[in-house]
Amino acid sequence: MNEHYLHFLWRTKRIPFHQLRLSNGADFQLVSTGTYNAFESGPDFSCAQIIIDGLQWVGNVEIHLRSSDWYAHGHHHDPAYQNVILHVVLIHDKEVLVKGQILPTLELKSIIDFAHLQHHKPQKRSAIPCASLVRAQKNLPFFSIAATTLPQRLARKSETKGPALGTSEWFYTLLARSFGAQVNAVPFELITLQVPWTQLLEMDSQQRFIAIIQASGLYPALSNQDSMLENSALEPFWWKRKGQHAPAQPEKRLVQFAALVSYLPDALSFVHLDSPRLVKYFSELLQTAFSQYGILHHIKKSFLLNTILINAVAPLLYHHKRHTTALALVQSLGPEDNHITRLFKDMGVSARNAGESQMLIELHTQFCTAKKCLNCAVGTQILG
Repeated sequence: MNEHYLHFLWRTKRIPFHQLRLSNGADFQLVSTGTYNAFESGPDFSCAQIIIDGLQWVGNVEIHLRSSDWYAHGHHHDPAYQNVILHVVLIHDKEVLVKGQILPTLELKSIIDFAHLQHHKPQKRSAIPCASLVRAQKNLPFFSIAATTLPQRLARKSETKGPALGTSEWFYTLLARSFGAQVNAVPFELITLQVPWTQLLEMDSQQRFIAIIQASGLYPALSNQDSMLENSALEPFWWKRKGQHAPAQPEKRLVQFAALVSYLPDALSFVHLDSPRLVKYFSELLQTAFSQYGILHHIKKSFLLNTILINAVAPLLYHHKRHTTALALVQSLGPEDNHITRLFKDMGVSARNAGESQMLIELHTQFCTAKKCLNCAVGTQILG
C-alpha cells in the first residue's frame, strides 16, 4: 500500500462514495475529484468539489496513508495547505487542525479491495484512449472530423464570465490568466481581485503598473511602501516555479502583465476589428507597453502575443457574437506546443495552426481525460 495507489483510487473514482461518511459522521458527497497535481509541490488535488451535510465546498484535497502524516510531512507549517477542504486517508489516527478547525477526514480502510491492490500494477497508458486506433488508420481526416470542437471550445470559454463581472473586467481577468498559463493562472486571477478593474480606471499608467506589482506579493519591499492596495498582497505560496522555463517564471510574466495593463484601453473598441487588424493592434500595444518599461529583451513576443489572442481576445469576440472573426483569428496563428499537442503528435496528428491545436486541447480536456469516447466525434468515427 502506498499513497500513489490511493491517488489512483481517488482519481479513477474506484471508491464507493455513496457508502461513506466522514470520520465525524457527517454526510459526504463527491461532485468532482479535482485536478491531479502530479508534478508541482502542494496538495495532491486542486479545485475539487464536495458536499458535506448539504453544503458545497471547493478547494484542495490531500491524501495520506495516515492522517498523522499531515504533521509528519510538515504541512501544518506550509501555507499552501491552508485551503485543503478534505483529508483522504487509509487510516485516521489523528485529528488535523487547519486554521484552528478540525479538517474533514475521509477514511478508506473499510472499503479497500485488497485483491485489487495485490494485482494492481501501475502501467504507463496513453492519455488518449484511441491513440493506437488512430495510428492504425492511414489518411484519417482527423481535423475535419473534429472541426466542431473549435467553436465548442470558444463558446465554452466565452461563457465563463461571472455574473458580477462587466465585460471589460472579465477581459482583464482573461488577460491575467493568459499570462499565468495553466500553472499560475489562479494567482494571476487573484491579482485582478486585489486590484479590480474599477480601481484601475481611477489610476494613471504608472500607478496601474505599481499596483499590479504590489498585489502579487513577489516584491515585499515594494508592497510595504506606499501601498495602493485596498486588500493585502498575495502570499508567496500561490506562485509556482517548478518546471517553468526562465521566460515563464512568475516574476517576468508579472512585469509583462503589469506593463500591458498600464496601457490597456478603458473601452473595448478593438472588438470591431477584423482578424489581421486585431493581430496588428495587440502587437503594437505590447510593443508600446514593453518599450516603456524596457522589458523587450525578456520576452518571446510572438509566443506571448499568440497566447493573449487565443485565450483572451478570441473568447471575448465569441462573447460579442463575432464568431467568424474569432475562428479566423485563431486559425491565422501558429500552432501551440505543449504536453497535450505533443501527445497527439506522437500518434501522428500534428496541428498546423492554433485553431487545430485548440481542437486537440478541447478533445483531450473534455473527452479523452473523461473517457467520453462515445460522445467524441473522433471516437464515434473510429468505433463506427
